[in-house]
Order: sequence, then structure tokens, then C-alpha cells
Amino acid sequence: MNYFVSRGNVESAIDYFKGSGFDTDDMLFLFLLSKHIGVTTSFPVTYLVGKLSDQSKKEYLNSMWLLAGLFDSSEKCGKKGLMFPTAFPRISLYQPGTEFAGILGRIKDTIEKKNLNVPIYNDNDSMLTLKSNYRDLIRENYLKGNKISLSHLAAWVFRYTGFDFETAPDEKQFTRVIEKVICRFFKITKNDFLWLFENDLSINRLSPCTTGISGKQVRDCFAFEDSKVPDVEPAAAGEDRQRSCVERDVVECYLALNGDNPSDKDIFDILMSKKQIVLTGVPGVGKSRYTQRLCANSFFGETKTIQFHASYAYEDFIGAEILETGKDGSYVATRKGVFLDFANEAINHPDVNYLFVIDELNRGNIAEIFGETILALDRNYTVALTRKYGDVSELHLPDNLYIVATMNTSDRNIAFLDLAIRRRFAFVSLVPNYDFLSEEVVLEDYDLGNVLRMINQRIVDTLKDPEMILGQSYFIPVKSDKGYIWDFEKFKNQFNFVLLPTIKEYSFNEPSAVNTIVGENLGDGIQDTAEFKMAFDAEFSV
Repeated sequence: MNYFVSRGNVESAIDYFKGSGFDTDDMLFLFLLSKHIGVTTSFPVTYLVGKLSDQSKKEYLNSMWLLAGLFDSSEKCGKKGLMFPTAFPRISLYQPGTEFAGILGRIKDTIEKKNLNVPIYNDNDSMLTLKSNYRDLIRENYLKGNKISLSHLAAWVFRYTGFDFETAPDEKQFTRVIEKVICRFFKITKNDFLWLFENDLSINRLSPCTTGISGKQVRDCFAFEDSKVPDVEPAAAGEDRQRSCVERDVVECYLALNGDNPSDKDIFDILMSKKQIVLTGVPGVGKSRYTQRLCANSFFGETKTIQFHASYAYEDFIGAEILETGKDGSYVATRKGVFLDFANEAINHPDVNYLFVIDELNRGNIAEIFGETILALDRNYTVALTRKYGDVSELHLPDNLYIVATMNTSDRNIAFLDLAIRRRFAFVSLVPNYDFLSEEVVLEDYDLGNVLRMINQRIVDTLKDPEMILGQSYFIPVKSDKGYIWDFEKFKNQFNFVLLPTIKEYSFNEPSAVNTIVGENLGDGIQDTAEFKMAFDAEFSV
């Protein structure tokens, strides 16, 4: 059954844009349209109609309707049917003299004209790419020191969109799906939240409704002058019209409590395809959980887990010379390292699948640990070892050997790692799973997903580094028979002695930064549970 953003949410979004303080020029939303289409500093887009396929024209026109349409999917529009939210304060219609069906031909003209004054695009024969300083230009000229509220933008963009749920969703579920859809629609990256978007959907959740707002109800939110009244009428049966829906399979996928992470199946499939993967992410995002799930998978008959560290060496990994003592005295022998021994076992047992796990991959000196055997990671090389270890003189990685490694992106030696093995592994980036905290972890009436999201946003705003955020495991207690449930005494200790020291380390123990992230009262660590609860409630209750 289709569920829609409630009329109240859409009207709140309209009121937000009426008083938002953005520049009333259309260029900001034309940039969002370009971002949706895929423009970057290297990837070009075009609005030259002659260069667009028929399918692209339909998609562009539908996107314009989502961003600016004053008519719903049961109506058709002639002229005066489009208005971008930045133009709400002055009720300025976009290209009011042009029929909606022909509006694509005017977008190119608008962008070319406005780009002369604020050149955010490189224009190469109507192929547009973003200039390197486009963020600064948009911030200064169009955002005016503001960010775009993601909740209000989503309510507006999806005002006519039906989301097909199998059962009635609650606000958390509905908003979770919409957040994922809006992020994919505008190709929103972590960096975009630093300068363009305010990620407030977890606080300003959207309400599901079985009926969506109508085009007339949208138009009634504006006091149009007679000359600006949109040219809209009901569409006839069978007549082409704009539509927007998110299918059930997409909704079901987004409902899964993986956050923005791949599923267990996705990870397994990537490993099967590439043979060796690296799971990356900030501390606490679940890298170890994924490796444990893989080790428990019945596909693998043998597993081995090691951890790299500063003193881990080639001798531990591939092989070493050792001094042994016999009846004739001491002599030099060799022994296989853990990886060479495991790989050799896999070669000798081709009917068994082997999984080798390297924890904290970038804590070790990759070039030194692998030595000449790093070429074997290409899977089509047989590498002659510098000496014979045991009965092994060469290394070839068999098809039944799989490798999974983990690394923390908050570590600073990742660039070297990239140079050494980047092309030989598939890299899977994991991010904090706020959905799991919101749905599965209980601390009275608090939404811990929102709490961690707020802390992470403050970390990014204060430290200016998205790789310093915290993963969900900081807020996950030991599971009991009743699930993941905190009492405030244990949560206080977790906050004071696990989470807070991490934040202090990230901020070089700078009190002002710590206080900005967790609040002045919580920054020094409150030991009394009742006082801690009061301070926590004052800082993080929504």
C-alpha cells in the first residue's frame, strides 16, 4: 500500500522555505537538479535538448516536477506551473511564459545566463562540469550562511511520491526509508553535510499518511496574483502525466536495519567475487561483527584470524629462520609463518574453503610483512620465496582461499596502505548504524540513534573531520534475554569512561571542543547518576 508524506509536513516545508533566508534566485535548486543528474567537477551533464535521449528528457522533466511542480500526478499543467522553494518568499514562478512540456529548453538558457555572474560551472559546448571552487560560490551567493534542512527538502521533493510499504510504517520506519531515498536522489555524500545540508531527518521525522497532499492544497499555500495563477487542470484518462513512486522491493531493502551499510549477503557476495576485501570505517561501526559472521558461515571449512601491529613482521607472516639444537649441535632451520602455512593448507585441501582474517591491517608495515609475496595477491602470480620455509619454496593463492581485512579510517597511515594494496582488494566502507540504535537499543525513552547522530554531527562541525566520528558500538550494551537494554548507571559509566575519553583524544583534550561536542555539563564526567541523567536529558532529549 502506498504511503505519502503528510500534508502537515509538506506545509511545514513550504513555510520553512518561505522564511529560510536563502537567496531567492533559482540557481540553488538548478544546482540541486544538476547534482541529482550527476554533475561533478569531472563528470559533465548537459541541458542541451538535442543531446538528450528521449528517456533522459522524460527523467529530467519528472525531476523538475519533483523540485518545483505546483500540480500533482492527477493534473496536467500548461504554463506557470513551476516554482522552486527558494522563490517561495516572493512567489516567483520559474519561466512562467513557457509550457511545462517545453521547460527543458529554458533550463540551459537560465544556467548560461546566471553562470556569467556566479560562474559555478565550466561550460564546454553546453557540457557542464562544476568549477573547483563551486562550494564557496554557492555558500556565499545562494546559501547565505545557511544549510538546507534535509527534512524539509525531503517533504517538499516527495510531496507527491507514494512509498509502497507492505504494512503500515511508523514515523521511524517511514523517515528511515525517505532519508535513504533523498540521499540517493541528490547523491549526498558525507562532505555535503559539512556545507550544503543539515541532516535533521532523525529529529524532524516525517509522518506517513495514506493520502498525499494535492496540487490544489499546495497552490493554496500561496497568495498568487491573478497574472501568476498556475495554468493547471485535471488530466484526462490515459493522458501522460508526471508520477513518482518508490517500489516495495526498494522500501523493504531500506527498511533493513543495516543503516547505510551493505547487508551480510552483500559482503559475502563481494568476497566471493573479489576473493579478498578490506572492511573500513571509524571505530565501532561493526567491522569485527562482519568478520565474525563470515567466520561462522558454513561455506568456510577453516578460518584463521590474526592482528597486525607495529612489531608484526615478515617472519611471523611468511616465514623465518630459526636456530634449533640437535644431537650434533645447533643449526639454522626455517619455519612457515601463519599466512604461508594457512595458504599451503588450502592448496593441499582444494575441496575446503579457507578464510583468513587480518584485523587492523594498516597497523602493520604492509610492505615489510608481505615482502615479495604481495604480488601473489593479484591471484595470477606464483611468487618464488627468498628461501624455502619448511617444504614450501613458492606461494600461489588458490581459489579456495579468501582474505578479509579490517582497518580503522581514523588512523593516519591509510595513504601508504592505498599505494601498497588498494588495487588488490575490494574496499567496503562501513558507517555508523543509527537505525540499529534507534530500533533495537533501549535507554528509557531516549532515541540513541539520534543521540549518536547529534554527537557525530557536532564532531564533524567542531573538528572538521568526518573520519573522527563514532560508531554505534559505543552505545550498544551486552545483550540480555530481553534485548539490548541500558540502565542509567551502566550507561553513565559507558559514557564517562569509554565514549568521553575517545572524544577527548580526538580533540587533543581541548576542553572547549569537548564541551561543544557533548555539552559543558557532561564534558568533565558526572559521577552521580541522577545528576548525569539530568545533564544528559538537558543536552540530548528531543
